[in-house]
Amino acid sequence: MKFNFVKKALIAFSFITTSFVSAQEYGVELNYGLNGVFEPSINEVSHFGGGFFYNFDETYGAKIDFGSDKYRVNNELFGKETGVNSTRVSLQGTANVSTIFSRASSYDFFNLIAHAGAGYTRISSTEGGKADNVVNIIGGLTPRFRVTDNFFLTLDTSVIFNISQHYNFDGSLSYIDTVNSFTGITYNVSAGIVYKISSF
Repeated sequence: MKFNFVKKALIAFSFITTSFVSAQEYGVELNYGLNGVFEPSINEVSHFGGGFFYNFDETYGAKIDFGSDKYRVNNELFGKETGVNSTRVSLQGTANVSTIFSRASSYDFFNLIAHAGAGYTRISSTEGGKADNVVNIIGGLTPRFRVTDNFFLTLDTSVIFNISQHYNFDGSLSYIDTVNSFTGITYNVSAGIVYKISSF
């Protein structure tokens, strides 16, 4: 009797686990493109990013992603090209806007994905000194185009706020004698690919 109960419990657990896993999807994404700064005006094609995503259903999900960017200016004060390098890691929530406002499927030819979250950014100057460790807040929109059931092309636009940034984008410190900081605002416009490892 006890053996039958354990057997039934194991079968039920296996069924629930299999159903749960098969009802989800996850995958990887890579992107490359333009990055820029609103003030001062800097833009370069030097953004590279990637990440891992997990979708709870056809509408909502989460992802952890990273971005690597460099910003350079011809600095008259230093007499050479200077700037900063930025490496970002963020945890974001995602929402398929297309399925929220219509009966669209996540496997339609076109979907619009919104994403937002926060994370950690390491900023280093080309002029040396300690790295700046700051908090980032990120948000953006990603039009996604289906090529096959598991392969998609994307165009992403994201805005990133670096909270309490101490390096200016020309590589100089934003303070000399007194401690001061600012919020650095940057953006990315990139093209990418998405591969879904599992499906609903």
